[in-house]
Amino acid sequence: MSFKINRLDDFGRGITFVDGKICFVNNALIDEEVELDVTGEKNKYFEAVSTKIINESDKRVNPICKYYDLCGGCNIMHMSYAAELEFKKGKVERILKKYAKIENVVKEIIPTKRENYRNKVTLKVKDGVIGYFQNKSYDLVNIDNCYLCDDKINEIIKKLNKINLNGINEIVIRCNHQKEVLLYLIGALEDEESLVNELSIVDNIIINNYKSISVLKGNDYFYDTIGEFSFRVSYNSFFQVNNYGVEVLYKKIKEYAKLTGNEKVLDLYCGTGTIGIYLASDAKEVFGIEINKNAISDANCNKELNNINNIEFLCDDISKIKNNYKDIDLIILDPPRSGLGIEAISNVLSINPKMIIYVSCETLTLARDLNVIKEKYNVKEISLIDMFPNTYHCESIVVLERK
Repeated sequence: MSFKINRLDDFGRGITFVDGKICFVNNALIDEEVELDVTGEKNKYFEAVSTKIINESDKRVNPICKYYDLCGGCNIMHMSYAAELEFKKGKVERILKKYAKIENVVKEIIPTKRENYRNKVTLKVKDGVIGYFQNKSYDLVNIDNCYLCDDKINEIIKKLNKINLNGINEIVIRCNHQKEVLLYLIGALEDEESLVNELSIVDNIIINNYKSISVLKGNDYFYDTIGEFSFRVSYNSFFQVNNYGVEVLYKKIKEYAKLTGNEKVLDLYCGTGTIGIYLASDAKEVFGIEINKNAISDANCNKELNNINNIEFLCDDISKIKNNYKDIDLIILDPPRSGLGIEAISNVLSINPKMIIYVSCETLTLARDLNVIKEKYNVKEISLIDMFPNTYHCESIVVLERK
């Protein structure tokens, strides 16, 4: 029996009906007719995977990854890139309209590089085997290559597959523009020296054995670049994962900020100081706030590294800061996926800047926050950057002006 796919949900799954109940189908596109295998049933819906495509969409492509049907890392590699961009733009528009009553403000979605764009990957380890978990499962898929990751990271993955990793539970691999690698392992190894010897091509190796963090080789940080600026990045500090998309993102933020050299800018969730430093030369003063101590330490190093003297960084909780900042013209917000929350929004509104630029990687929490912020600010325009190709995630830049 075949089923017609009517539309896609926000995770890129096809939607049809089985026995009168909604069914979400992996690896299915709009207007396709598919045979499917039901993999799960809840009170209100089924979950399924397409097993045969009767009528194929002209937007379908063959995924290049041999793990695609098993691995949970990618979701929509079976779409053409044009269809992926169209899906993401439509998804953001639907969510904002439904949850924040905001519409007709998404200007564009800007593409980036679809493959080998990630400078960071987190691998799971079970019984010495590395890989990704299957979708909605803790079953491990052993991999020797990931098309999302930088070629240098894939070189390291191949090396790790040949090493005894018993005792390790998780591995984070980071790579910079210069192809230097930082490896962060979580777990305990009996022979750390052998690991270092076998990974001679890795520049920095750090291990967390749950009692202490040790540097086995190199440093617990490395340096990377965005445009003309250099940045120190600690092993656990946030840094944008898309080397190709981040400069597109920051150029768009600068374009929207329209700084003239007279403005005071407050950069909240500033991380290692990247956005603030990128904007500082066009502003009068910049203040960056971040709760992660290592990130603030990096930010202060980065200020010196780039000879920036009109920026100040402070380690603090955004949800607890009070209005110690006067005459702020622009606030930059780049929170984690969880968004701002009511206390942080209250603090932002009390500062009362002329403009807010909200950068978000999670549209649902963005819509929730904008639903509150829009009482005092107009949503002028939204641009989308495809920072996470082959997944259902998308980066939004929202421009808000004080009413």
